[in-house]
Amino acid sequence: MAHLAAPRIGWENEHLAAFLLSKISFIANPITVSDDVGSDFFCTLFESRIENNVEQLFPRNSFAIQIKSKEETILATNKIEYLTNLELPFFVGVIDQKNLRLNIYSGEYLPLLFTLHGPPQKELKLSPVRDLVGIEDYCQTTTDENLQVLTVFLKMPFVMEISASDDRNTIRAKTRQVRDLCFQMHQNISARVSQEYIFRLGEPSLVSIMAGPDSAKTFRRNFCLRLAEAFYNLEWIHRAQRNIFKMEEFKVYEKCYLGLIEAGIEIPEILREIYNRLKQQLADGNSG
Repeated sequence: MAHLAAPRIGWENEHLAAFLLSKISFIANPITVSDDVGSDFFCTLFESRIENNVEQLFPRNSFAIQIKSKEETILATNKIEYLTNLELPFFVGVIDQKNLRLNIYSGEYLPLLFTLHGPPQKELKLSPVRDLVGIEDYCQTTTDENLQVLTVFLKMPFVMEISASDDRNTIRAKTRQVRDLCFQMHQNISARVSQEYIFRLGEPSLVSIMAGPDSAKTFRRNFCLRLAEAFYNLEWIHRAQRNIFKMEEFKVYEKCYLGLIEAGIEIPEILREIYNRLKQQLADGNSG
């Protein structure tokens, strides 16, 4: 009985991708069609270290990746709900079977897209690109008369290629590159899930802060929790590193706290407790 060649080629591409990804990560993949959830592999990056005179691999960040055979725009409308709820960094890998390499493109702008625009109502396209991508041009959208987003064209910037010929030092460097990007992507996914909406964009100093109907419901409590964090740290500094404690700094935060009280803004109990505790600690004659 004859067999179709196309499924065989796809099988070959997935196995080559698994081999190349195994150079930088532990990998797992659905083993049956019924387990297909939208990604071909779930990968956990590992860090190689010598301990007890033996090289050991320690798990780090995890990510999901879908494997394609061509560098072309992907119609991902059937994955909108999956990508909206996925709490892992998402990548697309394009396999080059002839040259035994895997080109990797990142979905780092997905959390920003779904926060700013929400899930598209009709169509989502993912486009692996080699050009530089920034906050100004990472997506294109169309909307209806009610400003509901109908279609989204999202750019997926090129990250790197993994080749079968890469030596160990090259692989370590590429692993660090993906690990750093995954760390940033995890931060942005967490920002969306925790409803804080402060997104990191590459360099630590580059951020994007998004306001809107969801952020408007949570920013006051988030601010109060950050103020509580400041008081907790001042309490620790006062106790453990008295020489760098500054009463002037405390008074700045205290003025903000008292202003919130005066304005009638609801104060979380955790903020009230730490302020009173720190205030008492300073009043005990230990203000330095």
